[in-house]
Amino acid sequence: MSKRNYWQRMRRSRMSRRSLLRASARAGVGASGLALVGCGDDDDDAQPSAAQAQEQQQQQQQAMQQEQVQQQQQQATQQEQAQQQAQQQAEAVEQQEQVAVAETPGESEEWSEPWPLDEVDLDATITVVVPSDAGGLDQMRTGSNANLYSHGAVFSAAMEWDPAEGAPIANLAAPEWIDPVTVRASVVPAQFHDGSILTAHDLVFSYERMAGQAAYHQGGETTDHPGGWTPGNVGRSSANWVRNEAVDDRTWSFELPAPDAGFFVVNLTGTGEVVIMSQADTEARGDLAMDTSPMGTGPFRFVSHEDDTDFVYERFEDHFLPADHPVVVPRYAHHKHQRVVVRPEIQSRLAGIEAGEIDVVPGLGPNNVEPYLDDPDFTVQFQPAVGQTVQVIYPNLYPETMPDGSPNPFLDFRVRQAANHAINRQALIDNLLLGQGHYSLFTFSGVYGYPTAEQRAEVEYNYDPELAKQLMAEAGYADGFEVPLYYTTDWGGAFMSDMALAVAQDLAAVGIRTQPEVALVSDYFSDAYVVGGPNRPVGLYWMWANVVRDIGSMWDCCVGPESFFTKLSGEGVIDPALHELYLAQRTELDSTRRQEMIAELMLEHARQAWFIFLVEAPDAVLTRADVNWPKGGRTGFMWGGNAYGIQRRKAT
Repeated sequence: MSKRNYWQRMRRSRMSRRSLLRASARAGVGASGLALVGCGDDDDDAQPSAAQAQEQQQQQQQAMQQEQVQQQQQQATQQEQAQQQAQQQAEAVEQQEQVAVAETPGESEEWSEPWPLDEVDLDATITVVVPSDAGGLDQMRTGSNANLYSHGAVFSAAMEWDPAEGAPIANLAAPEWIDPVTVRASVVPAQFHDGSILTAHDLVFSYERMAGQAAYHQGGETTDHPGGWTPGNVGRSSANWVRNEAVDDRTWSFELPAPDAGFFVVNLTGTGEVVIMSQADTEARGDLAMDTSPMGTGPFRFVSHEDDTDFVYERFEDHFLPADHPVVVPRYAHHKHQRVVVRPEIQSRLAGIEAGEIDVVPGLGPNNVEPYLDDPDFTVQFQPAVGQTVQVIYPNLYPETMPDGSPNPFLDFRVRQAANHAINRQALIDNLLLGQGHYSLFTFSGVYGYPTAEQRAEVEYNYDPELAKQLMAEAGYADGFEVPLYYTTDWGGAFMSDMALAVAQDLAAVGIRTQPEVALVSDYFSDAYVVGGPNRPVGLYWMWANVVRDIGSMWDCCVGPESFFTKLSGEGVIDPALHELYLAQRTELDSTRRQEMIAELMLEHARQAWFIFLVEAPDAVLTRADVNWPKGGRTGFMWGGNAYGIQRRKAT
């Protein structure tokens, strides 16, 4: 536990005057006696009579008895209130977790289920293809946190998502609310790949390292990594917790600064998004080793990694969950070896699966899989695109001027409106997405409280280039302006290059002329590009949203004040009322009211046109017919975090 938490605890333990009064009463010292403590009054001349002393003693006893009764009543009331609040918190979390039963635009009524184990070849090798090698293998490090297949293979999270129930479930830890801000979790004695046993100290360490507060490398300042070490996921860490400690090896306890109805979903759930590391191994081997040969409690051991070529993993036979674990998609790997190969070109990926060299091709656009829809040798599944389903563009609102000294045009509301009216979203959907997809807001349509179709219709910017030109002229940009458009072609979907070109043409038609600036994803999610908002030039930065089912995941990292490109002070400030509403919904325990608040937050963000909203695009996953990647439920996803569930049917 950090010194910061120690001093906070010390501050909270200081006694108030009221506490001193109660303590003095229990000790037989009244308020007047307390007032004299330390006054140095040693006048013994005015002593009370015996009768007066007896009367005073009786009065003190009566006062003590009365105070004891009042204290007992107050304690009973406080205990009852705490129980009620904890119950409300639990109910709010449960209702939030069950959001998946509601209809959302990006989810299907049909999903694939796991095959029976007696039909599965548990000794199979499964080969998955990805478009790029996204840097290192340390999930907590900026620049290395996008290799999701590696993170999902090697590590486990405190909780996991049950795709059938649409809720987080216990995994390495089984947390429960003790009161509205305090969580206590029993810790599973899972085995790490090196044979050591997971303890609560490893969970404390993992969340401190995620926060950039781990003592062994001074939060990254003394790292042995030649590329440096900065945390890549602070929003899900213990950075703002009041307390984070191991009560004993099997008990983890922490305290939040305020109730947070979405906490379990955002901060504890999802291997590949949050991971648990061994404190002893990390401190002994250092950050460079974590980035080149990771070790965890996950379903696979790390075997090898050749840059831009492949990743190889072998099943960890001593995984803490068995092959027939009752969760729909089990944590135990359903194939013995997993190889993830890198092929940037779509045609090369498709040629590989047709030749039988590759079993699974994720991350395809709908148009890419159209030829395979009726082919019996292949299976096509659609889903919201994990990590990249929402396509939006962030204007950088930090700089107040362009390089030539002219004003940042995107600080003008009319310019942001014009950019949104310039986009022909239906053309993107029809021409690039096989007619699938819909207008995007700033995050995934499966989050709790997502606005209804009727509500969204009130804030969606229709395609109207003439109105866009009029708004540009009113803002003083009748002749338009030039600005860079930053994006990456190895992230965002197979249609990324084509969509960027189409959007650039739409913007140019109303006077926003863009120059393409393309980067690899390993560089893009670093302070050289999107993470370095305050230090980046005026420009348009292509961005996506993950599929975490609580609004906090995207607001904290990327949307709210002081995030990538949205600030809280100065010119172009995001409306402070938006952030106040975000904070209020986190502590709202009434589920109906919380949904209303989240919907209004998203709608008002859209009204003010803080982003250029594009489309929420589907993702297609292509597998060979003898291979099954089970989604397991309406809220299931096929992604690097659960590739352990891929199955090959036994040969007959």
